[in-house]
Amino acid sequence: MTKDLFIKYLQGNCTEKEFEELLLWMKKESQTNSGKRIVKEIWNEFEPDAGPVERIKYNRLLDKIHHQINISQNPQQLKIPEISTGKRILSVMTRVAAILLLPVLLLLLYTNLPSKTQYAENSNDLTIEAPVGSRIQMELGDGTKVWLNHNSKLIYPYRFQGKNRKVFLTGEACFEVAHNKEVPFIVETNRLEVKATGTTFNVNAYPDDDVIETTLIEGKVIVYEKSSNREIKAMSPDEYLKFDMKNNTFSVESGNTAKYIAWKSGLLVFKNDPIIDIAKRLERWYNVKIEFTNEKVKELTYTATFADETLPQVLELMALATPVSYRLIPKEKLPDGSFSKQKILIGLRNN
Repeated sequence: MTKDLFIKYLQGNCTEKEFEELLLWMKKESQTNSGKRIVKEIWNEFEPDAGPVERIKYNRLLDKIHHQINISQNPQQLKIPEISTGKRILSVMTRVAAILLLPVLLLLLYTNLPSKTQYAENSNDLTIEAPVGSRIQMELGDGTKVWLNHNSKLIYPYRFQGKNRKVFLTGEACFEVAHNKEVPFIVETNRLEVKATGTTFNVNAYPDDDVIETTLIEGKVIVYEKSSNREIKAMSPDEYLKFDMKNNTFSVESGNTAKYIAWKSGLLVFKNDPIIDIAKRLERWYNVKIEFTNEKVKELTYTATFADETLPQVLELMALATPVSYRLIPKEKLPDGSFSKQKILIGLRNN
């Protein structure tokens, strides 16, 4: 087995016979010095091109693989599948490979797992998360572009099949959907589904909020209630829909929709927004906990645009615009060794 065969596999060009050769090598030689050297060479080729988020994933994966190799005195026996099964495994591994960019390492991990079916059972759905304090831009298999906001998660298939292109969103994302009139694109949330064929729209569905928001920039989307499949609204461009999950009601506004997608450009835009809503945005943006020490503060509204400001700068600007005061509470070390979120107390300023 040579490095060239790995590269051929990466490019999706290996035959069934070559794939069987690859599996045999994984069984017999992958943990030898020469085998580890091949893996390391391929790792070094891919790793320099990885972005910050990918580097974290790759390093965790490499650590896990090294751990598996070090503790495995008797590697799992890997049976060479028959042709029909080989096709299935090849399909599964190819899907995993394309999304993580390091299929060689995943294949190593695969051969050391107690059960080979563990990957096969979960390989159809892929998950990407935007950690707190960061945003992610990606492209799905159909060409749809996605921007994922802070602390959000998107579950999607590697390859769309069937009568629709469905993804599941927790948090906030902006979609620029690749046009396909025959196969609608559906964003599923915990209560609503937003269907489009080719358009640009934003969905905000954080689990700790009582509302789900949809903003249509261009094209057309139809919003449905998931449980009953009831159509709520066929939206037009430059419309913003707010669905109240507690009361099962919705409202629609027109105009000023740009502020709802400004986050994808790194901007926080508020236009006469209640401070309660602003606090939620700031909590997710800066990974803090905000508490109000005076109920009258909740009556305040703000109009402002923040770009690259630190949290203290944002709070200082808010204090200059309205009679509020703020206090930053340091993080506390928890019994497990981690730290709590930084707490911000906002109250009325004493003149």
